[in-house]
Amino acid sequence: MKILGMLLALIIILVGAYVAYVYLQYHRIADDQKLTVTQASKGSVSDTKPVTGKIYSITTFNIGYGSYPPDYTFFMDGGKEVRARSKKAVNDAMTEDLRLLDKINPDFINIQEIDWQGTRSQHVNEPKVFSSHLTQYNSVLAQNYDSAWLQYPVLNPIGKAKSGIMTFSKFPIESARRYSLPIETNFNKFFDLDRAFSVQRIPMDNGKNFVLYNVHLSAYTKDQSVQKAQLDKLFNSMQKEVDAGNYVICGGDYNHDLVGRAHNELTWMKTFPTEDLTKGMRVVAPKPDSNAPSVRSNGVTLDDPKEITGWIDGFLVSENVLDSSVETVDNGFKSSDHQPVVMKFQFKN
Repeated sequence: MKILGMLLALIIILVGAYVAYVYLQYHRIADDQKLTVTQASKGSVSDTKPVTGKIYSITTFNIGYGSYPPDYTFFMDGGKEVRARSKKAVNDAMTEDLRLLDKINPDFINIQEIDWQGTRSQHVNEPKVFSSHLTQYNSVLAQNYDSAWLQYPVLNPIGKAKSGIMTFSKFPIESARRYSLPIETNFNKFFDLDRAFSVQRIPMDNGKNFVLYNVHLSAYTKDQSVQKAQLDKLFNSMQKEVDAGNYVICGGDYNHDLVGRAHNELTWMKTFPTEDLTKGMRVVAPKPDSNAPSVRSNGVTLDDPKEITGWIDGFLVSENVLDSSVETVDNGFKSSDHQPVVMKFQFKN
């Protein structure tokens, strides 16, 4: 009994110490941060400014930190696995991601869920891999969250991660900033993690600015008021740019259904509130009847009949931007639980 008592006391001390660690280290990344613009190592494809009337293309792609092949099931969605299976698996996934981007060859790229120093992603420095390959693009990396070590699940913890959103442009980026988004303030904040959007300002030939937003909204928060507050802050920021007459595109993972096929029982596929969208902007997303889905649910494998798919990745576009096409690039979810979405567009005179 004495030994059992000592073991119980030790467990209580360890649990208490861990809880204290989680609370004491918790911090949010500062709001309204200036971001560093990294210049293309080989020179951007065009050192000139974007012009009106010409067709450009943009891709948004949540790469799932290189950890989700089609037969992977994730514990937060009801599956069994927690981390990427190996460092090789992460690098193989990124090789496929970059193959897709090379094939698409867009003028602008928005990447979400790109890790560095991540236990879940086998400590692969993914921004470095992408930057080393996409040498013709100027880039901006914005940290989305800096998670403490999470001892959850207890026997196979997801650990800690630094993760972010990364934006690439073949045209010069004059400046970029990171803005924090509201998150839950109760104990769930340790699992919802930090959230943010970045704003890249790209000078146009006509003296206006192309303002490119990159966003990744919360996935697992059950508090819909937090989801609304996140969108409100994003919409209000875009409204200022629209009112200034700038060209605005926001590409990202909204964790909301964009095409009228919501699964409201899921925290990350509820109906997108188009009625609250920035005045002068619209949603541009792939048409479900003619496009592959942009996301799968991860609770089961891709070939399981219970698998849920949807369209939560796409663009918000101002009225002075004309979209000519938008489509999902279907690679069978080979490298991520998301697939790239590509839009062709032009700036109005």
